[in-house]
Amino acid sequence: MTATALHQTFTTIGLDQLALSHLEQKELAAFIKDHARFYDSVCQQKADKDPIDLLLGLMTKVQQETTANYQNKQSAIESMHQVFSDTIGDQQNRFVATDSHRLALETRLWLLVQGYCGIDFSYANEHAEHIASLLTISLAQPEHALRSEFLAAFYAGKTKKGEKASTHRKSSILQQIKSFFNP
Repeated sequence: MTATALHQTFTTIGLDQLALSHLEQKELAAFIKDHARFYDSVCQQKADKDPIDLLLGLMTKVQQETTANYQNKQSAIESMHQVFSDTIGDQQNRFVATDSHRLALETRLWLLVQGYCGIDFSYANEHAEHIASLLTISLAQPEHALRSEFLAAFYAGKTKKGEKASTHRKSSILQQIKSFFNP
């Protein structure tokens, strides 16, 4: 994957802290490819804004669109899942709608940004619960497991922000000490 501004911004906020499967990495590459040009355009148009704030806006927009699209298709996806269950039994879990994976990945990315930006946990938790309840059947995972996975992304962003703040404080203190001894 080429390093675009979008990918670099995600990396800055802790993307590397997310344990992404091979399939999720492919989804991530497709997501970056699909949204990099738009993100670059927004960053150029709003050069006075923090790129991470712009990323939060992009991810909120994408999340709302993907969730609405998924909800429109949800009954068809669940019906397809039931057909697989009835015809191939335990092997059904090998067949998962791409829309389900996309929504799960985009939710993790969105919550990563929320954690980094310091968005209230209750808001993140509410959305993690909602998306987990939508995906539990198609991803064949318990709702609580999906919710936990989503919230792990939130905490990864929050942790990365804390590490950055700590590093900034340390460098600021060092600069103050140096200026004290070197007037």
